[in-house]
Amino acid sequence: MGKASLLMVIGFSTALLMIGSNISKVSNSAMDNYLFYYRSSMAHDIAAAGTNMAARELWENAGWRAGFGTKSFMGGTFNSTVTDLGSNQVKITTTSNYMDQTSVISVILQPSSFSRFGYYSDIEGNIFWITGDTVWGPMHTQDNIRVSGKPVFMQRTTSLKRLITTNRSDRPQFLGGYESGVNVELPSDLNPLVTAANNGGKVFSGGDSVCIQFQSNGNVKWKVGATNGWNTDPLSSFAPNGVILVNGANVRISGTLSGRATVGAIGPTGNNKQGNIFIDDDVILNSNPQQGSSGDMLGLVAENNVLITNNVANKKDVQIQASVFSRSGSFTAEDYASRPSSGTIQLLGGIIQSARGPVGTFNGNPPRLVSGFLKNYKYDERFLYDAPPFFPTTGNFEIVSWFE
Repeated sequence: MGKASLLMVIGFSTALLMIGSNISKVSNSAMDNYLFYYRSSMAHDIAAAGTNMAARELWENAGWRAGFGTKSFMGGTFNSTVTDLGSNQVKITTTSNYMDQTSVISVILQPSSFSRFGYYSDIEGNIFWITGDTVWGPMHTQDNIRVSGKPVFMQRTTSLKRLITTNRSDRPQFLGGYESGVNVELPSDLNPLVTAANNGGKVFSGGDSVCIQFQSNGNVKWKVGATNGWNTDPLSSFAPNGVILVNGANVRISGTLSGRATVGAIGPTGNNKQGNIFIDDDVILNSNPQQGSSGDMLGLVAENNVLITNNVANKKDVQIQASVFSRSGSFTAEDYASRPSSGTIQLLGGIIQSARGPVGTFNGNPPRLVSGFLKNYKYDERFLYDAPPFFPTTGNFEIVSWFE
């Protein structure tokens, strides 16, 4: 009995020693894991902080490329480099060290394009968004947003001024959130587009209107003035970088675009006889992005107005597949108050304009179209991350990708 008790005591002691050893190992391992996680987290946080500091510098100065040399931060160090990748993209690479841990974060940014807006205006005027109105895509105005009833704003909506409602029952639906006090100014000129056109694009100068008809086979039909004959060229050689610019005259456009292009018209600000784009007939993409993948993309950029021509071709609906930009004027319909009822504007893309422009008139209750057009505007979701060639930018950068 004594021997058995002794063996039992020895067995229990051995088991307890083994358990204690394992507990000690687990405890030490847990501490090591904790320290590793803490040091890794600190290294990552330092790298993230350095990246945000560099991004802030770029936000304030788009030409900043100096980066940061070795800087002390939160008990560790980091350095950041800023490099140009081409196609207006910039890469920030931040490397941090904390004790024995290293972390690297790389961020690619590109200029934020106005084409990312489904709707933008500098001046809204006394126009209300009402029940039944739906805004697809990001929206911004430098003015007040006036609402009556329950209009729906599908993505993030911002304004420099405030939200104005008509009564307590108004319930605008901001499905992507709403923020006031956001300042996004139109550019003071279109010089970057002019520079691009002079370096790999196509430039027309003079007082005669330029007619452009895109062809679904990738060609461009064009002529200068009303009396000259038509010419036909491949878009790839006509404007290799995709920019077609008319300086000191107007553009008349129509057709089916195969490829990527930005068509611009510039002239003296306030001189409505120049720097306008007239949409003479449907202007659409060869590959419709609503029906599958598409590499075709169009921007229409005018110093003054973008107008739907009052002609026979536009008497019954008009299709526009483009991001439409008017720097000092409006997107509107020519003779909107006196032309006959002309159906619906079927727009896929976005509208960016200085002042919100009218496209028709209505009367009655419920409203009935009297002249001009109804509106059916849809947002091209590709514009959230892509833009037509050299489309005007906001002057700030946006993040394209973030690698850790």
